[in-house]
Amino acid sequence: MTVATYRRLLREAAGVGAEELRVAGADVAERLQSRWPELVSELEGIAQGARQDVLELAAINARTELLAGTPRSECSVIGRMRGPSVTLAQTWDWHPDLRPAALLWTVIRADGSWFTTATEAGILAKLGVNRHGVACALNFLTCSADGAAGGIPIHVLLRLVLERCSTGAEALLLLRDARTAASSCITIAAASPGGGELFAAELTPGGARIVRPDADGWLVHTNHFLAAPAAGFDTQPDLHPGTLLRRRQLVGLVRSGVSPLDALARHEPSAEPVCRHDDPPGTPWPDRRATLLAIDIEPAGPSLRLAAGPPCAVPFEAVRLPGRMVAAP
Repeated sequence: MTVATYRRLLREAAGVGAEELRVAGADVAERLQSRWPELVSELEGIAQGARQDVLELAAINARTELLAGTPRSECSVIGRMRGPSVTLAQTWDWHPDLRPAALLWTVIRADGSWFTTATEAGILAKLGVNRHGVACALNFLTCSADGAAGGIPIHVLLRLVLERCSTGAEALLLLRDARTAASSCITIAAASPGGGELFAAELTPGGARIVRPDADGWLVHTNHFLAAPAAGFDTQPDLHPGTLLRRRQLVGLVRSGVSPLDALARHEPSAEPVCRHDDPPGTPWPDRRATLLAIDIEPAGPSLRLAAGPPCAVPFEAVRLPGRMVAAP
């Protein structure tokens, strides 16, 4: 399901044909092999078990990079810092044909550390939280500098955050120094005995810009840059101005006392609703979007609740995690 849908999506949205997909996968695998060979071994195991081409699977783990330069509007993130506590919630909007590929899985390592992530079958990580109370969310961004060669794929960065970062400071260092070929925003919420941390890393091929919560502790992100991009210029607002309306609505709702989860269940603005139920008939197949799931994370537990569908209609349910937060030494 994942591979077949991405073959079509990448071909129709970005002009990536079958052979180009395998070439891209070989490049991704080579770059991963030099730094994180265990991730290549994991992809090989997944591919073998699913009877898929490992090069195609490696390429799909860089699907953000392969789709660079194709602006689209999707996903809304709401973070809140209040005193020592921090929370993170988001809708995940993506192509409705990938709904059956969505899954929640937990990785428990030999040293007892673990992370839980909501992602797609075959993709190493996306949204989630780890044993140390470090949580991550994701927004798609685009800038005029996208399409650079090399770099760390965004979904590999998300895996590294969840697997290897035990504090917000470690996540900040990883993301601040990362070089990517495409733009995205990774929001980090982290708990610690001394208090929480919340920031958004707006990534571009030119580097990262770090965005902090506002004076009231809210950090709301949609699909446009909140800081000037480190390279190029933001290409989303002109093509998808709904991202500006969506963020403005969400900020107004939460500041007026509406809970983040209720705000994420709204069907406004009409042109680009926060909670989406596919697009009108006649929308080109590659451009269709729907809210496939939503998450609500409290890193201090840690605790994670998931709505396995649009949050206006599907209730959030608690996910059983392996254990309580273990603070970094």
